[in-house]
Amino acid sequence: MGLEVSVVINVDTRPENSQNKEMFRGVVDRDFLVEGVYNKVKLFEGFEKEIIVFVDEHEPIDEKTLAAMRKLCDTLVIRKHNKKFEDTDDFAAFNDLNYLQGLFQARGKYIFHFDGDVVAFTESPQQIREYMELLETYDYVSYPSLWSPNPVSDDSFGGKYWVSTRFFCCKRSTLDFSEILKCQLDYDYWKSTYPVPRLCHWTEHLLSSISWHKGKGVYYPPVQFDKFILYTWERYEKYLLQRLNTQTFEEVNNWVCSKEYHYPCNLTI
Repeated sequence: MGLEVSVVINVDTRPENSQNKEMFRGVVDRDFLVEGVYNKVKLFEGFEKEIIVFVDEHEPIDEKTLAAMRKLCDTLVIRKHNKKFEDTDDFAAFNDLNYLQGLFQARGKYIFHFDGDVVAFTESPQQIREYMELLETYDYVSYPSLWSPNPVSDDSFGGKYWVSTRFFCCKRSTLDFSEILKCQLDYDYWKSTYPVPRLCHWTEHLLSSISWHKGKGVYYPPVQFDKFILYTWERYEKYLLQRLNTQTFEEVNNWVCSKEYHYPCNLTI
């Protein structure tokens, strides 16, 4: 049946931080390097898949963790953290290049992308199948939103919202890698070729602005915790993910529904 799904996970090894403090300073824990990846392996049980992990390495990964990651991953890319690019020592879009380099590794028909602090559980493979079916209408499906089919209520975007790197899926054929890289390296070309009412210089806005230009766009499905659970950590306790990974979907659902779920898809424990 060929390779159906590429699961792409972007993680980093900044100093551990158990509390989501502000934009670009989310929760970081070494649990995400193994249990976070295993969480996605379980999510896609029954699918012909590959697991791709791209690591922005700030602090070195210990040998035990590295060995466990190698067992879980089909492709493991570890790039020592730096912001250099060509003649620039502090390239503003260094993190966006990391995202793109992770996506470039994909060989599956469908790509499911996750940030490292994202957790997901499904009641059955059917929910994944439904997301794939939505890709016949939309270029991208992103995280379940309280404001579905949009991520937020904000008129400044003119209805042309981004695809969140926290979670999205798409067909691999949707990604014109040469054009995406050209836009990423030439902001003026990007703005003039794919204009949208409000543009941020991030990968998620780049992917979506190209898609809106084609007339397709991004869909945010409704929150349906009885079928599919996805969230990022507002606060994390050591080994919590390991415990959740061993529980049934019903047990996880009961636990998640007892917590506070808020913008954009954060869980407060």
